[in-house]
Amino acid sequence: MKWYRADLHIHSVLSPCASLEMSPKRIVEEARRAGLDLIAVCDHNACANGCYVRRLARERPVVWLGMEIQTQEEVEVLAWFEDEEACCALAEELYALLPDIPCQPELFGDQVVVNEEDEIVRVLDRLLLSPVPLPLEEVVRRVEDKGGLAVPAHVDRVPGGLLAVLGLLPEGGWPQAVEVAPWTPIQKVLSRYPELSGKVIFRGSDAHVPEEVGRGWTELLLSAPTLAELKAAIEGRDGRQVRPGPEVKEGL
Repeated sequence: MKWYRADLHIHSVLSPCASLEMSPKRIVEEARRAGLDLIAVCDHNACANGCYVRRLARERPVVWLGMEIQTQEEVEVLAWFEDEEACCALAEELYALLPDIPCQPELFGDQVVVNEEDEIVRVLDRLLLSPVPLPLEEVVRRVEDKGGLAVPAHVDRVPGGLLAVLGLLPEGGWPQAVEVAPWTPIQKVLSRYPELSGKVIFRGSDAHVPEEVGRGWTELLLSAPTLAELKAAIEGRDGRQVRPGPEVKEGL
């Protein structure tokens, strides 16, 4: 087994809130600069640019497909996939469910799919920042049914954080793992939310501009950078581990 440095929460130009500099090519460049072994591109309710990031990276770093899905409760959930087809199928389902609210670039930013050559190949018209009309439980079910892993994003942060928004964890076994904001000290979040004791904690960058890629990261002790191995690490099997990196200063 070996340690992998992972940033599993990166936005691209497909997210209207992200910089237009966050093209697939630039994401790969910044991930390599930051010494990342594994990344996931998690745009809001969409995943198309992750396909181009994967083609460019050629496993340096390894790229998973992902999304940051906003539920009807306005809780944000990271969905991680190895299977490109499964992630894209879920993205299509979610896009069809989004409210028919047009994205006005002058207000919200652009929502563009960009290929390996920095060429715009498609523009998504519906506002991706809208919540999908599905409850949290149903979003998690759909992710897992397609072979993905659902982890609540930045649980401590408003807006979108599970605990910050709902104030409690759902009943049942989910989630086994959570993500915290890049700037949140682990002891601080455990003190404020003692119900997270015993949960596996991730830290991602939530990068929206190139300089943020890799600012938050998680070390993973795995035999290979696969989703099955990550699930085994979350369950604490056979010495596999998840170890969040240090917090950064807020705003950096």
